[in-house]
Amino acid sequence: MQAVRRVLRYLQGSAGAGIFLSAKINVQLYRYCDSDWGAYHLSMRSLTGYFVTLGGSPISWRTKKQATISRSSAEAEYRAMAVATSELVLVRTFWSLFVYFIHSL
Repeated sequence: MQAVRRVLRYLQGSAGAGIFLSAKINVQLYRYCDSDWGAYHLSMRSLTGYFVTLGGSPISWRTKKQATISRSSAEAEYRAMAVATSELVLVRTFWSLFVYFIHSL
């Protein structure tokens, strides 16, 4: 219940905030990702970061410690790409449903 209250307070305080999407641009999804191999020296875990843009506006982003220890920087990068790609698929699915809903009105 405390988390719900926190979310509602945040939404109330940021009612004017939004994502600007211009009608004149080509609306495409892009994802960018990177990792920092062995960023946490005590646990030797890597750090993953990504963000997804729609029409040039960022709509999804995250930074998270990887769940497993990578043996190389290439392995850490592949893990980061996998996480970012799964997020891109999710966003693309929501976008497709949104477009379908708008066109069915």
